[in-house]
Amino acid sequence: MGKDEYAYVLEYLPYGIVDSKDRHSSAVILTDSLSLLIAALKKNVTVEAGKRVYIGENKRDEIHHIIGRITPSKLTETGLDSLKEFVHKIVQENEKKYVGTINTLGSINVRLHALELIPGMGKKLTQKLLEERKKKPFESYVEIDERLQLSSNIMRSIEGRILEEMENKDKYKIFT
Repeated sequence: MGKDEYAYVLEYLPYGIVDSKDRHSSAVILTDSLSLLIAALKKNVTVEAGKRVYIGENKRDEIHHIIGRITPSKLTETGLDSLKEFVHKIVQENEKKYVGTINTLGSINVRLHALELIPGMGKKLTQKLLEERKKKPFESYVEIDERLQLSSNIMRSIEGRILEEMENKDKYKIFT
C-alpha cells in the first residue's frame, strides 16, 4: 500500500494539542487508510472540520508537515465525535472492502481467529460465520447480519474494532 495522498480534517487546533510544548496551529486528520495523525498547518492557515486536505509529497496548500500519529484518547470530545462520524462514513462507503475482509480473515494462531477480535464475535459466532462463508461468501453487511442472525450490527462492530485498533493497545490489526 502506498502513502496516503489525502485526509479529512477532524478538528482544527489553533494552539496545537493540549499537552504539547509546540503551540502552533495544527489539525487532527484521518487518512483514507484510517491513520489518525496530527499535522502542523502552514502560517495563517485555518481549516474546518470535514475538509479534505492534500498530504502527499507535492506542494501542499494547508499542511506544513505531519507531526505524528495520535490515539483517539488524546482527542477532545469534538474530535472524538468527528472521528466516529468519519469512521462510520468510511466503513459505510467501503462495504465491499470490509465484507471482503470478513470473507477472507483467517486464524491468528491455534487458539485465536482474527474474527474473534471484532467486538461481539465470540468463538461460537466465529464458527457459525466460518460455516456460512464456506457455503457462500457474504456480499453485504445486511447479509452477514441476516445469515448469522446477529442482534448487533456487523458494520457497527467493524467501526468499534477500527477505533480499538487506533488506540494501539492490541498487537493485532485487521482493519488499520
